Amino acid sequence: MKISDLVSLLDGELVCCEDKLSHETSNFAASDLLSDILAFEKDDYVLLTGLTNPQVLRTAEITNAACVVMLRNKQPQPAATALAKRNGIPLVLSPCGMFEACCRIGRLLDQQGKRDG
Repeated sequence: MKISDLVSLLDGELVCCEDKLSHETSNFAASDLLSDILAFEKDDYVLLTGLTNPQVLRTAEITNAACVVMLRNKQPQPAATALAKRNGIPLVLSPCGMFEACCRIGRLLDQQGKRDG
């Protein structure tokens, strides 16, 4: 799925890194626990979270996330936005809750036949 498709699917707003909208990934992680994300064993993935602090972007950088989506209409802290821009990690804001976002992504991946089971 392209990041541009993800933005549209989640009724999102791209905060930074428009040059990465054509990047494709099929890996996703959804969590508000950064320790879970640090244990996630895939890279080039989309991180869906309700956290808005800079540590989310630091974790995304360490784990080679392709994109971070902040859910539930939450606004990123200014330091988080600055880190996203500095590290070239697209930051997307979405009104969806975690469950709704995961359902939308899962349905689309099922339709595209790209789900790992």
